[in-house]
Amino acid sequence: MLELFQLITVQLEQQSMIETLAVFFALAYVWLAAKQNILCWPSALISTSLYTWIFWEVSLPFNSALNFYYLIMAVYGWYKWNGGGDENELKITSWPLVYHVFACAILIVAGIILSHLVTMSWLKSELYLDALVTVFSVYTMFLVTQKLLENWLFWMVINFFAAYLYFDNGLILTGLLFVGYFGLAIYGYFEWKKSVSLPSTSAN
Repeated sequence: MLELFQLITVQLEQQSMIETLAVFFALAYVWLAAKQNILCWPSALISTSLYTWIFWEVSLPFNSALNFYYLIMAVYGWYKWNGGGDENELKITSWPLVYHVFACAILIVAGIILSHLVTMSWLKSELYLDALVTVFSVYTMFLVTQKLLENWLFWMVINFFAAYLYFDNGLILTGLLFVGYFGLAIYGYFEWKKSVSLPSTSAN
């Protein structure tokens, strides 16, 4: 256990300032999102911009593209949460379980196809996991912009596998970030559950 702690300490000392800043703003984003604070989106803009570059540098192409997508969705989410041109405030709602089951089936197939499309260019053993984390994150980020309760349940699973992926690629701070994300996803779920609109459409 002591050797593991020492290894983590050494690796943390080797992390770049850019990754430290990315982690800080990423944590701020999730915490503010759980509180339904619109300032989560500016935080997301900063963290995703930094991570787009970081993941490209360590040859995780899908995660790099994913964070560029996050950057765009941060702008959209900011607009949507601010009313999206409507006078009514966006409320937390929920979709029936069947919608998500159908979405999961499509996302798994999409992840497998994506990984095969780039296998010849990116010789990484984690390619399948990278692709699946990516496609599920794309779907889940959309749920966040719509204030769908189930987004937190998806993030719990995504964050677990993403943490493994980042630890395995030497991104220790980012791996620890996603371990923290797992706990924040649990917190966010119960925070949002208190405010779900239309109880008849609550999660199945």
